[in-house]
Amino acid sequence: MSNPMPRDFTVNGIKRFGITLAGPPSEPLQENTEEYTALAFAIHVGISILEKAAGRQTMTSLGTALVQAWLLGGNGFRFHGDQDQMAEYVNEFLHAIRGNFPRVILDSLGPDVIAEARRIQCQDHSFSQYNPKRAGGIYYSRSRVSQMASAAREANDTSPHGRKMAARFKTFLFMFAIATAHEITHLFVGYLAQGQDTTQSYTPPTLSYLNYAGPSWGESGRWLESHLFGGSIEFYRNISDDDGQAGIPYVLDSNAHARKIRAACVRELVTSIGEFQTFPFTTTGRALTAEERRERGLLSMGTTYVNESQSSESVLKAISTQCKPRKIQCELVLIDVIAISGSLG
Repeated sequence: MSNPMPRDFTVNGIKRFGITLAGPPSEPLQENTEEYTALAFAIHVGISILEKAAGRQTMTSLGTALVQAWLLGGNGFRFHGDQDQMAEYVNEFLHAIRGNFPRVILDSLGPDVIAEARRIQCQDHSFSQYNPKRAGGIYYSRSRVSQMASAAREANDTSPHGRKMAARFKTFLFMFAIATAHEITHLFVGYLAQGQDTTQSYTPPTLSYLNYAGPSWGESGRWLESHLFGGSIEFYRNISDDDGQAGIPYVLDSNAHARKIRAACVRELVTSIGEFQTFPFTTTGRALTAEERRERGLLSMGTTYVNESQSSESVLKAISTQCKPRKIQCELVLIDVIAISGSLG
């Protein structure tokens, strides 16, 4: 009989990490699968982006801007911390995230949605005692993770198809790393709200980027992308490629003009995250307007954007209640990503 409880390990320096397949019935994803190892590595890269000096500084600026927006919004929500300690709050939050990563769930999220963070209302209102698993979880697109794993299995440097799959695999890693950083940003808003889950405790509509905000909620993840990466990240369909593609990553600047991210930037992020310092991301080619993108058939096929106020408290609470961390540590290494890095143009 299979064990339905999530199993937690230390993976790529992330403690108490596990992946659950959404049910019914829900069950843990086996840690020796391509899906597990690839997503675990991409999540590690996503955390590492925020742990960089530029990432910490951007999160500190976001936190300060968020508190000011709450204050000026007049909706009655109060921040109970000290704005002058925001840099320390960022450090505490990121330390907690790597030390007890939120529950990861693979599920069907709808067309073109890569990932989605969901809060759980909790009673733990201490900035220094934050428990990520009690505070929320991150859902990832099960179909997109499967496509990433398929590319990993077919990747090699000995055939044109293998090299194509190697490049695709790294683009998927890049996609899920960016999505992770984006969704962790949403959880950071919940951290600053100290476990509250009212409409007023989410990002105000004044804090967003381009037209991603709604009438009553903003977009903290897009705000972070714009300040750290140079714009919001979108993936456009390559009309000459198949349906298993990751897409072509672009940065949308403040005029909503799209610039293609350099292949070397994508490659370096997912193969040399320890040394990576290229913020904002480097781009190539001229900027494309929305009309020019339509003329070229560049249709968006992947976004990290989901209504930030969406939650799934019952599902996450059920999974968190079942969770019993194992006293086992296994360092999982991404399959030969360095060896195939040269195949990305």
